[in-house]
Amino acid sequence: MEYLAAIITAIGTIVTTVLSIYMKSTQKSREKVTDLKIEAFKSEQEAKYKRRNDSSSIVFGELWNVLYLLKADRVYIVQPHPLGNECMLSVYYEVKRKGVEGMREKIHSLKMAEVAKFSADMSKNLFMYISNIDEQVDDRYAKALLSSCGCHAAIIKRLNDNKYDWVGSIFVEFTHENIPAENEARPILHDAAMNIQYLLPEYK
Repeated sequence: MEYLAAIITAIGTIVTTVLSIYMKSTQKSREKVTDLKIEAFKSEQEAKYKRRNDSSSIVFGELWNVLYLLKADRVYIVQPHPLGNECMLSVYYEVKRKGVEGMREKIHSLKMAEVAKFSADMSKNLFMYISNIDEQVDDRYAKALLSSCGCHAAIIKRLNDNKYDWVGSIFVEFTHENIPAENEARPILHDAAMNIQYLLPEYK
């Protein structure tokens, strides 16, 4: 009996040792897999961040080019968000002449319902040429918002994604009456839109 008990104890010790080794090996494997997943996630985030930075540089460059070519006072992009369930408008990308008030702080998580008519116009029209804000903008809130920042005239170009969904609008604004002709502005804004719309980062 003592001999049998010793064998059972020895077997138990061996099983316990094997299980311990197996558990440690399994734990190390899990830790390695977790580490690999973390590294992959970090690499993916860094790549996304770099792509976003690269895209943002291109977007800002295009807006500066529009500002220069059309002799505008302020150029920015109004983006609907969140994508797929758009209910707000915000501005992230904006360039302006020195001394001109910005719109980025004014249009931040603005509820589309507050400018419903103007939002509908932006989403439907590929190109809007507004030579006089007071006379051509029907939406009272939008008119007040633009006028309060000194905007007298605006040219607006819709931006689409590859499914032709509205992803934003380029606003070119003037604080004076001397604005470029529509046929001069159209090709410039068309080129800018083509260079921006497919790489425009989602507003977050």
